[in-house]
Amino acid sequence: QLTGSSCNLEITTIVGMGGIGKSTLAKMLYDDPLIVYHFYVRAWITVSQDYRVKTMLLGLIHGINQLSDQSLAEQLYRSLKGKRYLIVMDDVWCNDAWDDVRRSFPDDKNGSRIILTSRLMEVALRVNAKSAPHHMQFLSVDEGWELLKSKVFSKRQGCASEELEEIGRRIVDKCRGLPLAIVVIAGHLSKTDKNVDVWTRVADNVGSLVAKNQEQFSNIIAMSYNHLPHHLKACFLYMGAFPENIDVPMWRIIALWIAEGFLKRETTKILEKVAEEYLEDLIDRSLILAEKRINGRVSTCRIHDLVREFCLRQAEKENFWYVMRRRDLLSPEGLQNHRRLCVHSDIFPYAVSEYSNPQVRTLLSSNSSTGLSFLPDSVLSCLGFKLLRILDLISYYFSDFPIQVLKLFHLRYLALSTSGELPTKASKLGRDFGKWCNIPFSKRTTNPPISISNLVNLEILIVHWGMRESHNLPLDIQMMTQLRHIHLKGAVVYFDDLFLMETKNPLVLSNLQTLLTVSSANFSQKKMFPMAIVPNLKKLGIIVSDKNHDFFLNDLSSLHLSRWDAFPPKLRALTLCGGHLPWEDMVNIGKIPELEVLKVKDRAFAGRIWETADEGFLGLKFLLLEKSEIEIWEATSDHFPRLQHLVLRLCGCLEEIPFGVGGIPTLQMIEIYSCAHSVVSSAKRIQEEQQSYGNDDLEVRINLFWVFLMKIESWNSDFRRLQSGFS
Repeated sequence: QLTGSSCNLEITTIVGMGGIGKSTLAKMLYDDPLIVYHFYVRAWITVSQDYRVKTMLLGLIHGINQLSDQSLAEQLYRSLKGKRYLIVMDDVWCNDAWDDVRRSFPDDKNGSRIILTSRLMEVALRVNAKSAPHHMQFLSVDEGWELLKSKVFSKRQGCASEELEEIGRRIVDKCRGLPLAIVVIAGHLSKTDKNVDVWTRVADNVGSLVAKNQEQFSNIIAMSYNHLPHHLKACFLYMGAFPENIDVPMWRIIALWIAEGFLKRETTKILEKVAEEYLEDLIDRSLILAEKRINGRVSTCRIHDLVREFCLRQAEKENFWYVMRRRDLLSPEGLQNHRRLCVHSDIFPYAVSEYSNPQVRTLLSSNSSTGLSFLPDSVLSCLGFKLLRILDLISYYFSDFPIQVLKLFHLRYLALSTSGELPTKASKLGRDFGKWCNIPFSKRTTNPPISISNLVNLEILIVHWGMRESHNLPLDIQMMTQLRHIHLKGAVVYFDDLFLMETKNPLVLSNLQTLLTVSSANFSQKKMFPMAIVPNLKKLGIIVSDKNHDFFLNDLSSLHLSRWDAFPPKLRALTLCGGHLPWEDMVNIGKIPELEVLKVKDRAFAGRIWETADEGFLGLKFLLLEKSEIEIWEATSDHFPRLQHLVLRLCGCLEEIPFGVGGIPTLQMIEIYSCAHSVVSSAKRIQEEQQSYGNDDLEVRINLFWVFLMKIESWNSDFRRLQSGFS
């Protein structure tokens, strides 16, 4: 690109987090012998945050060895005029820095180039909106090992032994692909004996070795943090509360930010949209990593371990957040000023029962394991945080709903795992319950019924039920008018019968946008849930056992269901699970006009062949087939004209990907997990054909571990056939 055939002045931007190697890459290009030979003039300027226009111009002029008393900008322009030049502007933090010097770079159609590095996507796009920035990625283990090896072993010392290489790769893996961390460890290894015992000790203590250089890392990250606008600083520091090496769902981050009150309310946007923009801003600033996107929107994200450590230290420094560790149980005096606590799982029961601090507003349980820890209901009987707004106990299991939680009047966010029903007084009050609901708040009894509706300020309710067959969503929910999101998981959920009774003045849950997941029986002809009380619902999860329902929600933007015949016309995302429908029914799905995301899971469709119908899926961008028995899939590029992302997972019977799929002009990614080797081969053929046409944008990702397991299974099958032949 730098020495290409284009004669126009071109600008290459490099974007990435601090320490990832932007400047190193630019320096390698700047000093490359071919680059030195190609350009008549080269100059390098480091801009940084506190830049001055005069300093930048003098630096560039000095770089080309021509000083003058004339206007600096004009002198720079004249110095470069008629010459093929390469300019590197390193570490640019704002648009103004570019705007102040851009007119000093003449475009004489002679192949001149500019390289600009920045941590901010906004700056890169402002400088060159026509060309996508080169976004720096973390190093793979192979790339990291090459970097480590080059820093540790000189040409005289030769290569590392197989034993050292194995340990070295383990060291690199613990650096999480960040070049700066690898270089720090390499500096330590270069001064030690190169034997297995020494390297093993280093591999076991990578974290402590990096910590010795923590100031260097902190300074790099602090520059990005200090550059954040005030409203983003709290959102960023909050990321330190999540366990390391965990992908966090976007909806959970947004729900917590909303409950914390971090967001600026805008008249034209709902809070969820504002939060999503905040998240994208932090991603563009290279502080948060978007691990997974669906249809262009972030699905899960995380932060690098070193960034997380910075968040924890900065949060503690600002009294914003504190992670409570075992040592704090011996001397909790230092915790009195913190409003937010994150408690490790092994000390949680003791912490919540023994430690009292009326200032705490947020209490999160930190548990990186996938298993649940059992907690008796009595643990919360002496809860010392009476003004909590956020209580996340999703990592702990309660046999019954802990009714002590109902005393936390200020709660906005509640997440827990239980086998108990949501507390309700509806069954005892019977028909008089509706009358009690209509009593003005100021005239209600000081001892209200023990009910989930006591939490009148609750905005997010997350309940993970156990393996029980069914649970009820009580009528009491209707009184909780602040609710925005309800996530119910692990059971078939029915609405209380009182929901279905006709009332003259039902309370409207106008803020409710998400309701996941309830039974389709709530929408049958005999029991029709009154949708008028949730007029702004955007996402609905339904487990459907009978498809003969006539049900529409015209304002839904996302719907999850198992079997269904009628869909909202504005539906954008659809998940189908376990319905065993005939593939012919896919015709109706293809006609949903605004559908962009389709996930077909758990044998949602039965049959060997899927013949994709014409004139369907005109707007589909993401398609997932998972645990399907399909063998033959017939499709062309005309059937999915806007598809961007195709994922095949656990489709062991599928013979191959339709070759015509490769002709879809918008296709960017094919992912394959645990499919037949012939499917992998077909994906590679599609990629190779596209590359032969000059299309290098199509990426194919293959889970090699699953492919290896499938090869073993194939070998075992062949072996069994041989055995049967001999017998």
